[in-house]
Amino acid sequence: MSINHQAWMLRYSVLWFLTVSMPLITHAVQAKGPNLEFAEVAAGVYLHLGKHEEMSVDNLGDIANIGFIIGNDSVAVIDPGGSPQLGAAMRKSIRDVTELPISHLILTHIHPDHIFGGSAFADVENIVAHRNFTRALAQRGNYYREAYSDLFANPNIPTSLQPTLEVKDELRIDLGGRRLIVTAHRTAHTDNDLSIYDHATQTLWASDLIFAQRIPSLDGSLTGWLKVMDELAARPAALVIPGHGQPGDWSTVVQPQLRYLNLLLRETREAIARSIRLSDVVDQVADGESKSWLLFTSHHRGNVTRAYTELEWE
Repeated sequence: MSINHQAWMLRYSVLWFLTVSMPLITHAVQAKGPNLEFAEVAAGVYLHLGKHEEMSVDNLGDIANIGFIIGNDSVAVIDPGGSPQLGAAMRKSIRDVTELPISHLILTHIHPDHIFGGSAFADVENIVAHRNFTRALAQRGNYYREAYSDLFANPNIPTSLQPTLEVKDELRIDLGGRRLIVTAHRTAHTDNDLSIYDHATQTLWASDLIFAQRIPSLDGSLTGWLKVMDELAARPAALVIPGHGQPGDWSTVVQPQLRYLNLLLRETREAIARSIRLSDVVDQVADGESKSWLLFTSHHRGNVTRAYTELEWE
């Protein structure tokens, strides 16, 4: 792949994500004085479900699943949400549950709905992210900030906190009688995805490596994503928490995404092998999935486009 093509692909993926593929989902923040609801989905594991909406000022970026895990000594926050206001509301909600110190803030990937609330946790010592996160933030941060500038009433609030702990392979965190394994994955949903595994409850916090109910959004590598899903399946997970949608067991939560991504892979490869142009297949590949996913018409064509531009270089 040429340098010019790589540069075009980077710009394309950023613009496509901003205009087509912002993640969407299901619960509650009020525009004034948000009051976040967190459910204890496993012992000491708290989850807030985002809304199935486009990211906006009205919902304060409350469109992704966010949460925290409590140990005997400290708390780990998993994604601070999609706006500074949401991050502040999340911190207040944590304090309603526990007074233990927050020792870790884990940023599962670069997308705005997961990181824009980071300023509320600026005092946390350990900011955990994928080894590629800092580079991705430098490349994309300004695009994201400009696209959602209305969420930042104070221009001095950073787009995201800078990592203090970069994960190359695995990072083991002890919250006091509670061990977490943070895994850095190959390029999949993005090129900077983390997953978190809680030994105590066998909970796999997959973030946007797994989508439920709403259609997955491809911003990395289709083939890589399928490989990562195979790797995640090796973990003995009693509960899987997706980045968007309801949690559940592996089969219930993950099988629909596996079906969709495999169909996208197979039919896109077949179209390329027959030398069919992207413009002629973008509405045909995996179109049988249209009734299986929320927001299909808004995001599927972007997935086909991204898959085609990846696979034509195989």
